[in-house]
Amino acid sequence: MDTATILVVDDDPLVRSSTTRFLKSSGYRVACAVDGEEALVHIQAHHPDLVLMDVNMPRLDGIDALRRIKADPALASTWVVIVSGSRVDTDSQAHGLEAGADGYIARPISNRELLARVQSILRIKAAEDAVHQLNTTLEERVQERTRELKDAQEKLLRQERLALLGQMAGSVAHELRSPLAVISNAVYYLQLAQPEADEKFKEYLAMIKRETQSAEKIIADLLDFSRIRPAQKKPAFIPDLVDHVLQRHPPFASIHVSLDLPAGLPAVNVDPEQIEQVLGNLVLNACQAMEEKGELAISASLQEGWMLLSVRDTASGIPAENMGKIFEPLFTTKPRGIGLGLPISKFLVEANGGRIDVESTQGVGSTFKVTLPLA
Repeated sequence: MDTATILVVDDDPLVRSSTTRFLKSSGYRVACAVDGEEALVHIQAHHPDLVLMDVNMPRLDGIDALRRIKADPALASTWVVIVSGSRVDTDSQAHGLEAGADGYIARPISNRELLARVQSILRIKAAEDAVHQLNTTLEERVQERTRELKDAQEKLLRQERLALLGQMAGSVAHELRSPLAVISNAVYYLQLAQPEADEKFKEYLAMIKRETQSAEKIIADLLDFSRIRPAQKKPAFIPDLVDHVLQRHPPFASIHVSLDLPAGLPAVNVDPEQIEQVLGNLVLNACQAMEEKGELAISASLQEGWMLLSVRDTASGIPAENMGKIFEPLFTTKPRGIGLGLPISKFLVEANGGRIDVESTQGVGSTFKVTLPLA
């Protein structure tokens, strides 16, 4: 245990000097102050373990100094013991203790008794400090455990909702696919049968075709969602996955693509198809958010034994009020789509032993960070 520091506050130079010498000879670090004002300055700067405070002093007496110490949240935990040779009656001692003193010593007192009192007070202080530290540690552990349980509960509820939604999605998608196929075939037939149709007719056929394709994309998302399978992990290389995704989902010509994929990156232990699906969702979202113009930056790096894959865009950013909702199923701010891309991505990343985070600044853009285990 570190040597305790004691502040002796007394306007009598003889008392101050003799007390200081004795306590130093007993192994304590000792500082001095001549009155309450000087004591406050010292306590604020050095936070001693114990203050031995006289009562009758110029400028600021011991009781008033004590009240100011205990009233200051930054100083209130300081242990202050009144030491007085003039105010030794019962009322004076009660008055000092009521003002907040942690003890009251009446002079004259022998050095042996003074040392015993100081040792006893410091033992009590050490015990209280230990209890306080233990309480703080327990509170932190309880808070940490509570967070862990909350996270586990939220993850379980999210998986249950996703499973239920997946069952419903698969059923709805199958029911809608047939009539959409009929509509698509009808549009195709009309385009062949009416090659000389007027522009208005062609415009409406194109509109039907475009909206049908949009609906088919939603159905494809629903089916993908309902068919999520357990991850089949094997070594995979991030540059290869990025190359496959950019070939399958080439960004608009007006979007500049920058890649930072250093040579020699180790393999990750993931299901390649699932991580490609995640990366494809992030790339498509980024391109759609930039409205066909901006910069798409994809990078990969090692970070504390994990692979960090980042997808950054220069779109308008995600509003702060939406940051906690973007991974929730069916939440979307897009005029098209049903909000399954990011929830599926989060589920797949976690199924592969990783995590996905997002940073976003409005007017600057967003960065999605996927952390994956190494092979």
